Amino acid sequence: MLEVIRELLVGNLESGDRLEALIFSAIYLKWINTGQIPCFEDGSHHRPNRHAEISREVLAIRKIHPCLPSFKAKFTASVPLTRIRDIAHRGDIPHDLKQEIKHTIQNKLHQNASPENLVATEAMLARITRNPRQYSEAFVEKFKIFHHQLKDFSMLGSMHNNI
Repeated sequence: MLEVIRELLVGNLESGDRLEALIFSAIYLKWINTGQIPCFEDGSHHRPNRHAEISREVLAIRKIHPCLPSFKAKFTASVPLTRIRDIAHRGDIPHDLKQEIKHTIQNKLHQNASPENLVATEAMLARITRNPRQYSEAFVEKFKIFHHQLKDFSMLGSMHNNI
């Protein structure tokens, strides 16, 4: 089974086939690990270190895994990115504010979602809510929603609520 896993990780399979095979392999290995199905040798003859060598290759992949970006739905959602684009193209805000949103938040979010984006968004939110009625209520409300979604996207909103 270790040979199969190694081939899935480093072999030449199509990505769709690889993902499906990895999913089925994970299920199979879970069943073996929990004792739901027995694990036994297939009768092949290998050197004593064969499985250790394969395990080393698989372990290297396992060590890399935690360092990879998450692909959970909350991290692949395009909602904050789409919402800020829509906000930057509103007709009820001045052109200079549109440009500032585009250059200080939107473009930077498209390059890399980082804490810097949240800081810039919080500063802009403070500024646009400082003087009521300076900007339309609809714009301010959409910007607040965007700010909240960006906090959740960066996990800071959820973390704050959990504390």
